[in-house]
Formats: sequence, structure tokens, C-alpha cells
Amino acid sequence: MSSSALRPTTENVRTVARCVRDGGVVVAPSDTNMALTVSPAHDGAIDRVYAIKDRPTHKPLTLFVRDPEDWRRFARHDDPAGVDALAEAFWPGPLNLVLERDSPALDDRCAMDGTVSVGCLANPVWRDLADAVGGPVAMTSANQSGAVPDDRLVDVELAADHVGDAADYILGGEPEGTTRASTILSLADGAAGEARILRRGDLTPADIERATSLTVE
Repeated sequence: MSSSALRPTTENVRTVARCVRDGGVVVAPSDTNMALTVSPAHDGAIDRVYAIKDRPTHKPLTLFVRDPEDWRRFARHDDPAGVDALAEAFWPGPLNLVLERDSPALDDRCAMDGTVSVGCLANPVWRDLADAVGGPVAMTSANQSGAVPDDRLVDVELAADHVGDAADYILGGEPEGTTRASTILSLADGAAGEARILRRGDLTPADIERATSLTVE
């Protein structure tokens, strides 16, 4: 284990991806924070993430898919075309969608209360990593829970200070300013055609309503 960040070369990305597939825990860039990153198929890796971060057990991890249409592999909605419209408009990008879970293979800590939060990132290093992993990853910011102000993003240096010695690898490649915060939008409850903002981020309700037929609370 090392807190030294690897340069995001092709060889290093493949090494880190192999670690993820084998059940390791790595730190990788997202569109916002450097993030603890694991395979959702490895319970032991998810156990490590919660222990490393001291994350409250009631808070789920977010599932990130490489391609927008892959949300259908893990979630469902009564209006799949509406979800596709959101994905087409904003993915890859700063929007996480909370949908009904539709995969028994997901660890419950990625799909609590019958729902799963799904995202699709634009960061080019992350996208290379996702290609090399060949499947979805579960992520959460690479810092001790409650130790970083909401307005500060977790960069490589902060991630190394907080969790670096406990992770198997840190893959460098800072978030490239694509967003300060992802918007979290719930489609898991409410009437058809309605959605609820769980966390306000760079995408506003007006942005979402302009691109879709949804009414956003």
C-alpha cells in the first residue's frame, strides 16, 4: 500500500483496474472529488471502504457506469424512456439518479431501501479506468467522514492524507474542473413525470426541466 499517486499512464490504469477487479480498494479521480473506488461485486472491498472512511453504515455508495444506457442493468423505472432522456442530456456529467434497484447482485450498501444511486462520469482518467475494469464501480469521496467542509473538494494531496496508506493504489489525474458538485435527483418515488432534488449541485431544477418533461421539486 502506498500514498504516492501513480501517473495515469495506460500501464498504471491497467494495474489499478486489475486491483479493482480482484477486490482491492483504490483512490481514483471523479468529476468532483478523488474517490475511494471498488468493485460492487466484492463485499470485502466495500467493507474496507466503510472502515477506511469511517462512513456511517446507513449511507450507501454510489454506483457509476461507463455508458449511459448501462443504468438499465442495475435499476428500473416505470418510464425508462424518461430516464434515457436524462441520461442523453446530462451523462457523462454531474447528475446522479436515484432509481429502484433491479439487480440482486448489488451489495446492499450500494442499494439501500430498494434504491440505487447511479452516475456516469466525464473525467477522462476515470473513463479509461472504467474501460479497463470492464464493469461498474462503487465510489465515495476519499476523506474521513465529516472531516472536510462541504465546499472543499478532495484533491490528491488531501486524499493521501486521509486514506492513502489504507488504499492499495492512488491513481493520479485531478478532477478537471468539470463540476463542483453533482446534483442528486430521485425518480424512485412520487407521481409519474415528477422528480425530487435530494442534493443541489451544478445542474439546477430549471436545467433538468428544460431538457426533459419532468417537473422537479
